[in-house]
Amino acid sequence: MQGNIRSYLVNRNVVKASRSFVCIRLLTYENKDEYEYMEGILRVRAGTLPNTVFCVLAPDGKTKLTRSGRGPSFAFANATVMASSMNLMAAKYPTANQNALSDPQLPLVHKVDVALNTAACDNRPLVVTVAADKDQLAKVDSSLLKLAWSEEFAGQFVYGSTTERKDLKPLAGAGDSSAILIVEPGTYGVSGKVIGQLDAGASADEIQQALAKALREFTPQVKSHNAHIQTGYNLGIEWETVVPESDAQSVRAKASFKARQAKP
Repeated sequence: MQGNIRSYLVNRNVVKASRSFVCIRLLTYENKDEYEYMEGILRVRAGTLPNTVFCVLAPDGKTKLTRSGRGPSFAFANATVMASSMNLMAAKYPTANQNALSDPQLPLVHKVDVALNTAACDNRPLVVTVAADKDQLAKVDSSLLKLAWSEEFAGQFVYGSTTERKDLKPLAGAGDSSAILIVEPGTYGVSGKVIGQLDAGASADEIQQALAKALREFTPQVKSHNAHIQTGYNLGIEWETVVPESDAQSVRAKASFKARQAKP
């Protein structure tokens, strides 16, 4: 995240105001439909979408309530203005935000490997649910639902889900019978370490205690943007996206690095 984006979104008043909104973290290059949707929001030429997009929409998901741009600073002068503006916007839709901290589903990232990578990018722990089939998985997910949307845990974890044990291969320490895994993502989001796990019969209190313990013990990594990217390239770590990366700055930086590597 760019510095100005982070300073807005972690502001206490902005966080409080966001409770009246549905906050969606779209995965820029991991879903073609989402990519094209964001192109429309930002109104850029096809195939040129940058890696961050920000806009506040009305409950219809179409009407723009703010100017769209790469981050909140395109719409708001500062975090204080953002918080007060969000409160005014929410007041216009009183019935739309009565149950902002509730949802019939977990806020899942669609694939475990992408969820792991997202957790590393967001510097948050990851929760993965796993079961033999979709019906069993739905039961495991439902055991987490109330806690995931509670004041204590909302926004604190990234969630993934799978019926395929092979998807757990990057997660060191995953038990054969575990239904809920709590994972500390690796620096580059291509591996992770299981720091807590529960079976399908775990009680709500046991799950709550495990999540709380994970949060207490989790230490976000301090990363320097340029050094992080440089080291990743040096280690040969490169994420292949579903939609080709089209952020001009990132593409130029990658091309420049590869050109330097190619020199004798």
